[in-house]
Amino acid sequence: ARQAFLLTRHFFVKCACSVVRGLSFRFGLSTMSEEGESGAKSDSEAPKPGYHRVVTDMHFVNISIKTYEKKTGGGFPREEYFAYRIVSILTSEEIPEGEAAATHTLDETKKKRQEVWRRYSEFEILWNFLCTVYPYVVVPPLPEKAIKGSSGLLNKITFSGEDSDFLIKRQHALEIFLVRLSRHPVLCQSYWFHQFLENIGWREAVQRTGYLQKSDMLLKTLSLLSKQKGDQRFHDVREYAEELEAVFKSLLEIREKVNESVKAVYKIHTNYGRVFSEWSEIEDTIGTALQVTGGSMDSYADSVEMYLDEEESRYYMPLKEYLAYCESLRGMVKRHDILEKRLERAESALSTKSETKATVQREGLPSGVEQAGAPPTGTTPTGGGGRFSLRAISNRLRGVDGSYEGRLAVASRELLEAEETVRITQKELQLFTTEALEELKRFHEQKTADFKSILINFIQLQMHVHRKVCTYVCIYTYTR
Repeated sequence: ARQAFLLTRHFFVKCACSVVRGLSFRFGLSTMSEEGESGAKSDSEAPKPGYHRVVTDMHFVNISIKTYEKKTGGGFPREEYFAYRIVSILTSEEIPEGEAAATHTLDETKKKRQEVWRRYSEFEILWNFLCTVYPYVVVPPLPEKAIKGSSGLLNKITFSGEDSDFLIKRQHALEIFLVRLSRHPVLCQSYWFHQFLENIGWREAVQRTGYLQKSDMLLKTLSLLSKQKGDQRFHDVREYAEELEAVFKSLLEIREKVNESVKAVYKIHTNYGRVFSEWSEIEDTIGTALQVTGGSMDSYADSVEMYLDEEESRYYMPLKEYLAYCESLRGMVKRHDILEKRLERAESALSTKSETKATVQREGLPSGVEQAGAPPTGTTPTGGGGRFSLRAISNRLRGVDGSYEGRLAVASRELLEAEETVRITQKELQLFTTEALEELKRFHEQKTADFKSILINFIQLQMHVHRKVCTYVCIYTYTR
């Protein structure tokens, strides 16, 4: 009876395995066929250019944002938003660098003018795309979506969309962002940046590239980052970004306090104007001069808003931009940390696969994975039949070869795959490090030149303002 039971069990197990194999084979073929047809169809309908597709035959001559306009989107309810008109001029002619560029005359027949309307959310998509596709680049920052000038220096506000002063400032900041991209040696050649400046359907096209999935993978990896100290050079960059951010915040906070005092001092000069006007009424000889002096003092008091606006564009906005650059620096360091974490996990997987192969080799004989109803290797069948194993049945159902040779082949293949993963990740990290260090060198050169320009503009503005003060003092001295 036992022998009959074992034979019956063996028969049913073989039948079940055959049925499962047949179903898996048929399902697999149908799935592959359907995927192949749908894949071919989708590829023919919507080709997906590579992330790093570049444009090398066109060079930027000028890029600007001419104006903004309120527009109404589709759907229900109707969405109102502000869009910016971007005008870019490119040429297929090589543009010389340095001093020769100032005297070089471009061939008008080789120029190309482009114009497109973009809303702020599309600028955000472009920025996220560039950060994902060029992780080693310190991507120029976007202006914040809702923030005002000196009155709300570091505090975000709820933007109603009707503040024309704010919209003009954001238009200027977005233009600086585009100019930064057009002058970057890597980003200026991005195919998708050129499409942003030309193609109306750019948003849908760039989303079809699948960059969002890559971005999601980066975000998920961020949560797995360890606190261990990695490459010291990138650790120094992170510390520098944090210290630079603290310095800029202090400068901007001090400027806000100084502006309040300056505004108060300017307004006090209206009292001079009132007193000089009253004085002119009791004087015959110098009455007219006193009246002119009083008017000059009133004009001087009213000029404070113009002075503060000029200072904001020359001093405050550039500093605000570099305050945001600190976050771009930290973002690049985080992406380096992600690559280090990937390498760490790949090396851990390699160690595990190596131990698995060594274990299989030590065993030498299969352990509990024999074919159902068959005697173990190295034994002879007995009257009691083969040894029953649930693991063997599971392996058969899954189509896994449970023999010693099969397990050794699987372990060897997985070990080779793990070694290849480590090799590829090491190469990616090495390439990222090289390109990121070169990018940091370029960033520091740009920062030094920009800071020099910021300080020169600030000094020139102060000289201009004090020259006005000297004019008013001269008028006052003449009246005396």
